[in-house]
Amino acid sequence: MAYNLPNRNKPRVRLSASIVMTEKEFRNFIISNPEYKGLTLTQFNEIIRKFNLNIISEVLENRDGVSLPERLGNLFIVSFTKAKNRKIIDFGKSNIIGKTCYHANWDTDGMVGKIIYQKSKTIKIENGRLWGLMPTRNFKKSMSLIFKDLWQKFIHIDKRHGLGYN
Repeated sequence: MAYNLPNRNKPRVRLSASIVMTEKEFRNFIISNPEYKGLTLTQFNEIIRKFNLNIISEVLENRDGVSLPERLGNLFIVSFTKAKNRKIIDFGKSNIIGKTCYHANWDTDGMVGKIIYQKSKTIKIENGRLWGLMPTRNFKKSMSLIFKDLWQKFIHIDKRHGLGYN
């Protein structure tokens, strides 16, 4: 199978950078929570970012993951055996060599790591089926680096038996 190098001169499509909270949402928050009247939008966004970084570090450190506040659900990392017919292309190596190369996952004994978000079954969230979790690039990169060294630590999912523990 021939490997086609990407066309680097093509126009790129970028998603716009997301804002943690807009001015209007922040004003509504201050109106409903007057005890935080002295807080600025910049300080508020920084608090949210630090909280999210704490969640990421806890998920990476704890085998059983983290229960999110307000009973939103659980967040954890699982390992599973890569399907034999599914090959993951190593784009970095393929670009250098000029032909298709695949990840063999030798570091993790053929296991693949995945970030799982499990919605709470005890609380009904309005339009809950319309949203999910999109991990940040930082979270995915950190998970990948830790998974290479500690892949045996995480919960293992076996296709035949469902969710189980190592």
